[in-house]
Amino acid sequence: MTTPAWMQHVDGLKRALAVRDRDSANAAVAALLAARAPLGGQWKSIAELMRVSGEYTLAHRAIDAFVAAAGNTPKARFEKIILLSQTGRLREAHAMIAALPVAAADAAARDYLLGNTALTLGKVEEGRAALERTVKARPGWGPAWLTLASATNFAENPLGERLLADFKAAERQPPGDFARYCYALGKMHADRREHDQAFAAFARGAKLLRGLTPYSRQGNMTAAKAAMTGFDGDLIERLGGMQTRATDRPIFVTGLPRSGTTLVEQILTSHSTVADGGEISLAHHVAVATGGVSGDAIAQHVQSGGSVAAMAGLYLHLMAERFGRQGRVVDKTIDNSRFLGLIATMLPDAPLIWMRRDPLDSAWSCFRTFFIHGVAWSYSLTDIAHHFRLEDELLAFWAKRLGKRLLVVPYAELVAAPEQWTRDILAHAGLPEEAAAFESHKTERVVATASALQVRRPINRDGLAVAEPYRAHLKPFIDAYS
Repeated sequence: MTTPAWMQHVDGLKRALAVRDRDSANAAVAALLAARAPLGGQWKSIAELMRVSGEYTLAHRAIDAFVAAAGNTPKARFEKIILLSQTGRLREAHAMIAALPVAAADAAARDYLLGNTALTLGKVEEGRAALERTVKARPGWGPAWLTLASATNFAENPLGERLLADFKAAERQPPGDFARYCYALGKMHADRREHDQAFAAFARGAKLLRGLTPYSRQGNMTAAKAAMTGFDGDLIERLGGMQTRATDRPIFVTGLPRSGTTLVEQILTSHSTVADGGEISLAHHVAVATGGVSGDAIAQHVQSGGSVAAMAGLYLHLMAERFGRQGRVVDKTIDNSRFLGLIATMLPDAPLIWMRRDPLDSAWSCFRTFFIHGVAWSYSLTDIAHHFRLEDELLAFWAKRLGKRLLVVPYAELVAAPEQWTRDILAHAGLPEEAAAFESHKTERVVATASALQVRRPINRDGLAVAEPYRAHLKPFIDAYS
C-alpha cells in the first residue's frame, strides 16, 4: 500500500519537535494544512501545539481544519471558542459562544465562558447574568464563583448569601476548584470589611493551591541570578549596536503583579498609535531559542552564529501573530524582570518601564489574588517576601545598569499626580501627548487581568493602604521581608 504523500510532513513535524526546531515544525504544519491532510481530531492537538509556541496563525488554521473534519458540529465550534479565548480574540469568541446553541455543550460551561468573555470586554451586566446562571446550575463551582466575585461588590449584595450557602457543595469540588471558591469567599468578606474571615478564606485557598503547586526558592533564586549575570560590561550596548531591525514597536511595562502595570498599560493603549497590549509572554520563546537569559548565554549564542536581528525577529514575529503588524504594543508580562537583559540587548529602541508599589500593599494584593496561570510564590506570606526581595535586587541592578532607559514609576506618586506621570510615561515611550491618554478609563479595550474593572474607573487612591486592616495577619511577611 502506497504511503500518502502528506505522511512525510507528519514525520517532519515529529523530527522538528524532537530537536525543538521551530521553523521546521511550522513548515511541516503549513504543509499539512496545504495538503488538507485527513488528520481528524489530531488537528485539535496541532492547534494547541501551535498556540503554546505562539504561532497563532497556524493555530487558528489548524482548529478550523479540526472543525471542518468534525462536520462543523457545535461541539467542535466550542473547542474553537476556547482557542480564540486563549489567543486573545475575545470579541470573536464572545460572538461565537453567544450564537452557540445551548445544547451544544454543558449549559453551565457555555454560560461560564460567556460570562468570562463578557466581563473581559467590559459587558459587566451580561457577564454577571451569565455567571449567576452558571452557579445556579452548578452550586459551589469555584471557577464561576471566582469570576463572578471579581465583578461584584458584596457589601450590600444578597448574592453573598448564595455564595455562603454554596459552601458545602464547594467543599466537595476538586482542590483547585474549591480553592477558587475560597478566594471568592475571601473577596466577599473583604467587601463587607470582615477582615478576619477574609484573611482566613484567602489563606485556606492559598494552602490548597500550595499543595498543588509547590514553590522552589532555590529555583527562583537561580533564575534571578541568571537574569543579572554577564551584563556588567558593555555587552548590551555592543550587541545592541549590531541590531539591524527597527525595535521600537514594543513598550515594556514590568513590575510585581498588582503593582499598577495594568493601569500604565491602559494609559499607553489609550494613545492612537498604540494598538494593544497584555501579558503576552513572548520573551521566554526567544530565551529558549537563545539558550538562556544571561549575558553569557546571549554572547555564546551570537558567537555560535546567532544574531540579535534574528532574536528580535522572532519576538516581533510572535507579537505580530497576536496583534497584527500595525501600531505599537505594550508588553506587560509580569516576569519580564527575568528577561530584561535579553530584551534590552535584542530590542535596543524599546522603552522600559518598571512599576513600584508599597511592599505591604503589594504583598496583600498578591496573597488575595487568584492568578489564573499559577504563581507559586503567592500562596505563602514568607514566600512572597522571598520573591519580593529577589525582585528588589533585580530592580536595583537594572536601574543602575540601564540608567535613564528604565523609567521607575511609583504607584503612589502616579495616583497622586496622574497628569504629570502620564506625561512622563508618554514621553519615555516616545509618544506625543493626546487627550485620550489622560482619560484612559474611557478607553474600551480587552483587559484580561485581575485589574480589568479597576482600570475602567478614573485613576484614584483606592489602591493605597489596602493592607492596613490586615497588618496583624501579614506579620509573617513583614518579618521575613524586613
